[in-house]
Amino acid sequence: MKKIAIYLACALIMIGCKKVSVDFKYSPAEPKAGEVVKFSNTSSAGESWNWDFGDNSTSLSKHPTKVFRKPGTYIITLVVDSAKYNTCSHSITVYDTIPTFVASTDSICHYTHVTLSANVYNPFGYTLNYQWELPENCVLNAGTLTSKSITVYFKKYSMNATDSTHIGLTITQNGKTYDCGRNLFVHKTKSPAIVMETSKYTVKRQHIINGYIGEVTDGDGEDIHMLELSNDTMIVFNDSTFYASNMQHIFPEHQINRLQIDVMTQKWYVITSEGLFVANFNGKNMQLIDAEATGGIYVDAYRNLLYWATASGLKSMPLVKSKNNIFSTQAQLYNTISDINRITVNNNYR
Repeated sequence: MKKIAIYLACALIMIGCKKVSVDFKYSPAEPKAGEVVKFSNTSSAGESWNWDFGDNSTSLSKHPTKVFRKPGTYIITLVVDSAKYNTCSHSITVYDTIPTFVASTDSICHYTHVTLSANVYNPFGYTLNYQWELPENCVLNAGTLTSKSITVYFKKYSMNATDSTHIGLTITQNGKTYDCGRNLFVHKTKSPAIVMETSKYTVKRQHIINGYIGEVTDGDGEDIHMLELSNDTMIVFNDSTFYASNMQHIFPEHQINRLQIDVMTQKWYVITSEGLFVANFNGKNMQLIDAEATGGIYVDAYRNLLYWATASGLKSMPLVKSKNNIFSTQAQLYNTISDINRITVNNNYR
């Protein structure tokens, strides 16, 4: 019995250590540059996949797709479960292009610039004409709709595998027209967000992404927690506590409702019944910023920005640096929420 038990244990170990059969197929069999190539993972098992397409691009998908930008022969390598012995490589020959367009990155993220370039095999130098067609979600950042290459960004990301953004492109070559439009999957960019509480005690958020401000979405429990930690009626600075309700010794002619401080330049930003003001820490050189300020206020020293609420919506401008508090920048309207009570920034990237 003891020998049988040992044999069974060894057999189980051998089964557990069995090598995974790694292989893959691709279609079409003779792809052209600019054409979408679909890779089918036919491995016998595995929980993670690492693809190397031989052109300095990779993928972690089980069944990825790939667009090769140039003709040539590429060595495709698949590694299963990050194990060197679970590896398979095949060569793929990519032929001369059919008219299409390629993106400057294989992983497109929303609010991130990406260059789209028409890709045409034109050995005889025929005249080429381009006409791009962009959806509302896609914003043209550089180039024109008749350029060979354009730079764009996307205001929304794809929610699932079937939700993609269609980019239209018509290429005319020697009098022949090609419809080269195709769908692009846009990934979500993780980023911090401005968090706002309204008079109805709802929480809203707007992502801060690569210098752009995203669309307004609903906040969650983490955002509520960040609001609970923020305060625009009481400030602690240099072991002193300043309350908006008793700041008359610094601003004797104003009833202060909200206040924030820029520690770097030691400037007060205060909201009164007359609007939003900036002043030096001693209360001198007080200057009106916005007579329409109504609610929350927040100093974002990390991004050098001031946010405040108005009846028109959330506004922002760079923090004032001049000694006399004269500011030269114009406020930017971020949204049209008219009843913002409190503002903060959630700096967690998500």
